[in-house]
Amino acid sequence: MDFFKWAAPFYDLAMKLVGHGSSLKELSERINPDPGDKLLDLGGGTGQLLDYLPAEVEVTLADSSEEMLARARRKSRKQKVDYLKARGDNLPLPDDSFDYIVVADALHHFEKVNETIRELERVLKPGGRLFIMEFNPETLLTRFISRAESLAGEPANFYRPEELAKLITDAGFDPGLEDLSSSLYILQGSK
Repeated sequence: MDFFKWAAPFYDLAMKLVGHGSSLKELSERINPDPGDKLLDLGGGTGQLLDYLPAEVEVTLADSSEEMLARARRKSRKQKVDYLKARGDNLPLPDDSFDYIVVADALHHFEKVNETIRELERVLKPGGRLFIMEFNPETLLTRFISRAESLAGEPANFYRPEELAKLITDAGFDPGLEDLSSSLYILQGSK
């Protein structure tokens, strides 16, 4: 079953009902890009993060689900946005392309996490910053999400913050970690 083909029509409403917008707003405040900066929103789905980014940022919204991207394309955007159907472990993008890369509530859906992190390091410019927002698997909420997504056929690769920090450190990033809530954290990496 293709989970996101099924979920695409309901995704925005479901995320609104669970208050996902407030987490994305907090994430965007930490990114704080300058005008003209290039940002990759990997696993960006319907493009909800773009609602919280400044108009002057150039965004590439990449997702492996054509149905999610189709919904994203139908939305009015204040930014210049390129839409790209791609998997995180095989990005058809040149080296050193982005000032910022964001993976918001998506990394756990990727089958090849290590390969994805190496690709993120490849396409991020020197001095660029990586932001990964994820759920901590040690919480009851995340265990519920993990079980539900596993039943739906999704990978559900949730990492404890320190595990994910080690993965990005091994890929060449200098990590920083911040809890947003008891179950949600942001891992930052500088290249």
